[in-house]
Amino acid sequence: MNRPGDLPLSPWALVSVSVILVNDHVLKGAFGNTMTGKLSDVAGVFLFPLLLLSVLEVLRRKLAGRAAIAWSIAVTGIGFAAVKTVSPIGDAYEWVIGFFRWTAGGFRGELLPIVVFRDPSDLWVLPILFASYLVVTHNRTRAPEGAPEHEVISPVPHPT
Repeated sequence: MNRPGDLPLSPWALVSVSVILVNDHVLKGAFGNTMTGKLSDVAGVFLFPLLLLSVLEVLRRKLAGRAAIAWSIAVTGIGFAAVKTVSPIGDAYEWVIGFFRWTAGGFRGELLPIVVFRDPSDLWVLPILFASYLVVTHNRTRAPEGAPEHEVISPVPHPT
Protein backbone atom coordinates (compact mmCIF):
# COMPACT_ATOMS: atom_id res chain seq x y z
CA MET A 1 0.00 0.00 0.00
CA ASN A 2 2.07 2.84 -1.24
CA ARG A 3 -0.06 4.60 -3.81
CA PRO A 4 -1.59 8.06 -3.48
CA GLY A 5 -4.98 7.90 -1.81
CA ASP A 6 -4.76 4.32 -0.57
CA LEU A 7 -4.74 5.02 3.18
CA PRO A 8 -8.50 4.36 3.64
CA LEU A 9 -7.84 0.82 2.39
CA SER A 10 -5.42 0.01 5.21
CA PRO A 11 -6.73 -2.61 7.65
CA TRP A 12 -6.80 -0.10 10.53
CA ALA A 13 -8.83 2.39 8.49
CA LEU A 14 -11.30 -0.33 7.49
CA VAL A 15 -11.68 -1.35 11.15
CA SER A 16 -12.29 2.28 12.05
CA VAL A 17 -14.99 2.64 9.38
CA SER A 18 -16.61 -0.58 10.60
CA VAL A 19 -16.62 0.67 14.19
CA ILE A 20 -18.25 3.95 13.12
CA LEU A 21 -20.93 2.16 11.07
CA VAL A 22 -21.80 -0.42 13.74
CA ASN A 23 -21.67 2.15 16.52
CA ASP A 24 -23.77 4.79 14.76
CA HIS A 25 -26.33 2.45 13.22
CA VAL A 26 -26.67 -0.25 15.90
CA LEU A 27 -25.06 0.52 19.25
CA LYS A 28 -26.21 4.12 19.66
CA GLY A 29 -29.80 3.07 18.97
CA ALA A 30 -29.58 0.19 21.42
CA PHE A 31 -27.61 1.86 24.19
CA GLY A 32 -27.04 5.56 23.35
CA ASN A 33 -24.73 6.18 26.27
CA THR A 34 -21.43 7.87 26.99
CA MET A 35 -19.48 4.85 25.80
CA THR A 36 -21.04 4.90 22.32
CA GLY A 37 -20.27 8.62 22.04
CA LYS A 38 -16.65 8.11 22.98
CA LEU A 39 -16.35 5.17 20.58
CA SER A 40 -17.47 7.38 17.69
CA ASP A 41 -15.00 10.06 18.73
CA VAL A 42 -12.07 7.63 18.89
CA ALA A 43 -12.84 6.02 15.53
CA GLY A 44 -13.53 9.34 13.81
CA VAL A 45 -10.46 11.13 15.15
CA PHE A 46 -8.32 8.17 14.14
CA LEU A 47 -9.76 8.02 10.61
CA PHE A 48 -9.95 11.71 9.69
CA PRO A 49 -6.21 12.39 9.15
CA LEU A 50 -6.03 9.36 6.86
CA LEU A 51 -8.92 10.73 4.81
CA LEU A 52 -7.39 14.22 4.66
CA LEU A 53 -4.07 12.83 3.45
CA SER A 54 -5.77 10.63 0.88
CA VAL A 55 -7.65 13.56 -0.62
CA LEU A 56 -4.44 15.58 -0.71
CA GLU A 57 -2.53 12.73 -2.34
CA VAL A 58 -5.18 12.15 -4.99
CA LEU A 59 -5.25 15.86 -5.83
CA ARG A 60 -1.43 16.08 -6.01
CA ARG A 61 -1.02 12.59 -7.54
CA LYS A 62 1.85 11.75 -5.21
CA LEU A 63 2.39 10.43 -1.71
CA ALA A 64 2.25 12.87 1.16
CA GLY A 65 5.46 13.92 2.87
CA ARG A 66 6.12 14.50 6.55
CA ALA A 67 4.82 18.09 6.48
CA ALA A 68 1.47 16.98 5.06
CA ILE A 69 1.26 14.18 7.62
CA ALA A 70 1.89 16.65 10.45
CA TRP A 71 -0.63 19.06 8.93
CA SER A 72 -3.37 16.41 8.76
CA ILE A 73 -2.79 15.40 12.38
CA ALA A 74 -2.79 19.03 13.57
CA VAL A 75 -5.91 19.98 11.61
CA THR A 76 -7.75 16.98 12.99
CA GLY A 77 -6.74 17.64 16.59
CA ILE A 78 -7.42 21.38 16.51
CA GLY A 79 -10.67 20.95 14.60
CA PHE A 80 -11.98 18.27 16.95
CA ALA A 81 -11.05 20.33 20.01
CA ALA A 82 -12.74 23.41 18.53
CA VAL A 83 -15.96 21.55 17.68
CA LYS A 84 -16.13 20.13 21.20
CA THR A 85 -15.29 23.31 23.11
CA VAL A 86 -16.13 26.42 21.02
CA SER A 87 -19.89 26.84 20.58
CA PRO A 88 -19.96 28.82 17.29
CA ILE A 89 -17.59 26.34 15.66
CA GLY A 90 -19.59 23.39 16.99
CA ASP A 91 -22.83 24.96 15.72
CA ALA A 92 -21.32 25.53 12.26
CA TYR A 93 -20.04 21.94 12.18
CA GLU A 94 -23.51 20.60 13.03
CA TRP A 95 -25.07 22.51 10.11
CA VAL A 96 -22.32 21.64 7.62
CA ILE A 97 -22.61 17.92 8.37
CA GLY A 98 -26.39 18.22 8.31
CA PHE A 99 -26.10 19.80 4.86
CA PHE A 100 -23.86 16.96 3.64
CA ARG A 101 -26.36 14.40 4.92
CA TRP A 102 -29.22 16.23 3.25
CA THR A 103 -27.41 16.40 -0.10
CA ALA A 104 -26.34 12.73 0.16
CA GLY A 105 -30.01 11.89 0.74
CA GLY A 106 -30.98 13.52 -2.56
CA PHE A 107 -32.22 16.80 -1.02
CA ARG A 108 -35.23 14.98 0.44
CA GLY A 109 -36.76 15.96 3.72
CA GLU A 110 -35.76 18.91 5.82
CA LEU A 111 -32.27 20.31 6.09
CA LEU A 112 -31.47 19.74 9.76
CA PRO A 113 -28.24 19.96 11.71
CA ILE A 114 -26.77 16.90 13.38
CA VAL A 115 -26.43 16.93 17.15
CA VAL A 116 -22.94 17.09 18.63
CA PHE A 117 -22.69 16.70 22.38
CA ARG A 118 -20.10 19.23 23.45
CA ASP A 119 -18.15 17.75 26.26
CA PRO A 120 -14.60 18.90 26.98
CA SER A 121 -13.89 15.46 28.47
CA ASP A 122 -14.05 14.16 24.88
CA LEU A 123 -10.63 15.70 24.36
CA TRP A 124 -9.12 12.65 26.08
CA VAL A 125 -9.44 10.86 22.70
CA LEU A 126 -6.84 13.13 21.08
CA PRO A 127 -3.92 10.78 21.86
CA ILE A 128 -5.42 8.39 19.27
CA LEU A 129 -3.85 10.75 16.72
CA PHE A 130 -0.53 9.14 17.59
CA ALA A 131 -1.94 5.83 16.30
CA SER A 132 -3.02 7.61 13.10
CA TYR A 133 0.49 8.95 12.75
CA LEU A 134 1.97 5.46 13.18
CA VAL A 135 -0.36 3.96 10.57
CA VAL A 136 0.40 6.73 8.07
CA THR A 137 4.16 6.68 8.55
CA HIS A 138 4.24 2.89 8.44
CA ASN A 139 2.42 2.93 5.12
CA ARG A 140 4.33 5.88 3.70
CA THR A 141 7.89 5.11 4.70
CA ARG A 142 8.13 1.50 3.59
CA ALA A 143 9.80 0.72 0.30
CA PRO A 144 7.30 0.10 -2.50
CA GLU A 145 6.57 -3.52 -3.28
CA GLY A 146 9.29 -5.00 -5.47
CA ALA A 147 11.84 -2.32 -4.57
CA PRO A 148 15.01 -3.18 -2.66
CA GLU A 149 14.50 -2.60 1.06
CA HIS A 150 17.76 -0.67 1.49
CA GLU A 151 20.10 0.57 -1.13
CA VAL A 152 23.74 0.74 -0.09
CA ILE A 153 25.49 3.81 -1.38
CA SER A 154 29.22 3.90 -1.00
CA PRO A 155 31.24 7.03 -1.75
CA VAL A 156 34.34 4.94 -2.40
CA PRO A 157 34.48 2.42 -5.24
CA HIS A 158 34.92 -1.15 -4.06
CA PRO A 159 38.22 -2.82 -5.02
CA THR A 160 37.82 -5.51 -7.63
